[in-house]
Amino acid sequence: MENRSRKQNRGYDTKTISVRRVAKVNKGGKRLRFSAMVVAGDKKGRVGVGLGRGADPRSAIEKGENKASKSMQRIELIGDTIPHEIEHKFGAARILLRPANPGTGVIAGSSVRTVLELAGIENVYGKLLGSNDPIANAYCAFEALQELRNGRVLIKMKKMRDRIDFKKQLDAERSKKASKKKKDDYSGKKKDTRQSRSRSRTKPVKKQ
Repeated sequence: MENRSRKQNRGYDTKTISVRRVAKVNKGGKRLRFSAMVVAGDKKGRVGVGLGRGADPRSAIEKGENKASKSMQRIELIGDTIPHEIEHKFGAARILLRPANPGTGVIAGSSVRTVLELAGIENVYGKLLGSNDPIANAYCAFEALQELRNGRVLIKMKKMRDRIDFKKQLDAERSKKASKKKKDDYSGKKKDTRQSRSRSRTKPVKKQ
């Protein structure tokens, strides 16, 4: 299994969670091909999965990325977590997802963690209750996220509404820190260039 990360300039990220060699037996012999499982998401509530097949790993990954980008769906979230607990089954895979408090992080294994992170979920509990196959678990997590509904939760639970405001506040603070760091780095580089220029202009004093 490979875990590669590729950043695209299309507004979303992709991660390859599995690359397998598949052998198909024909009349003339075995035909070797590759299959790659790719997850795509913008970390803002949109995520998709895709399984690509090709004659080499590179073509399989590219096909998987195209399928994953086309299958991206909007997920209903509550701030930085999911609105309610959900259990979903896909084939032999079965997973359980629960909301978590701020600061918990993404507690999940296998390919489920990749799907949750690229969907933009920062605090959640995930548990594998069935197969350990990464492909089946990725599809299972993707379908489970599509079944989330946040309308009734927002009406009944005040704490969940507070999570949305908390998420917005965190995003504003992060963007402010990033802009400040960028500004400080730019001013530091500018100061270093000025000092280097002044040193180059000063001539060394000859000793008598």
